[in-house]
Amino acid sequence: MKRLSKLLEKVDWISCSNDSDTEIVSVVQDSDNVEPGSVFVARVGLISDGHQYIELALKNGANAIVGELSFENVRHLFNTKVPYVQVARSSEALAWLAAALNDFPSEKLVLIGVTGTDGKTTTCNIIYSILQAAGVSTGLITTVNAVVGDDIYDTGFHVTTPDAVALQDLLAQMVSSEITHCVVEVTSHALVQDRVASCEFDMAVLTNVTHEHLDYHGTFLEYMQAKELLINQVDRSTGNKLVILNYDD
Repeated sequence: MKRLSKLLEKVDWISCSNDSDTEIVSVVQDSDNVEPGSVFVARVGLISDGHQYIELALKNGANAIVGELSFENVRHLFNTKVPYVQVARSSEALAWLAAALNDFPSEKLVLIGVTGTDGKTTTCNIIYSILQAAGVSTGLITTVNAVVGDDIYDTGFHVTTPDAVALQDLLAQMVSSEITHCVVEVTSHALVQDRVASCEFDMAVLTNVTHEHLDYHGTFLEYMQAKELLINQVDRSTGNKLVILNYDD
């Protein structure tokens, strides 16, 4: 449990309608999963707009609402003094709120992100196996499953990186299990949807980039720029962080 004001410290927020010292027990983006004490993030998606579910989130006991619209545009939905926080980008806010609630677990791990059109899952498993064989306590998160110690979890539909909340929960579980390294498969969808925006990567690996997923990204340039987001999340100014590219691609 943390105060909303503490969770907002790294969020690009614009305004808050009421007292931000309310206590938060969970971060959710699905109004059906809201429980008393949750902060509901009204994320704008391709198909639906989370702002449409603010009223339901409040009914289910949300202690705070985060969204991109101004409070004036949603004021009619509020009949309580539950704070509404306007942010620049709700998907990014979701990632930072989830990380803050879990005490920023990626900062306590050596985090390796792998992206590319082909070979991501295989590369992740190879790196994981090498580190494990070397005696390094390592966790794994791919589009197929997540491995935390002896526990293996299905990560969903086997097509993309877990959402920001699930990802931060897994990283926090690794920290609690005294795991020191983690290998994460990072898809282009996850990058543009800010799922890993609050992750501090120590290494980025780019396997290759081919003309795929253009139905989502629109152009090859936009697809390339999506992959570049992971590289830009590695702070190479410290001298002990790496970006590995496929020279033959």
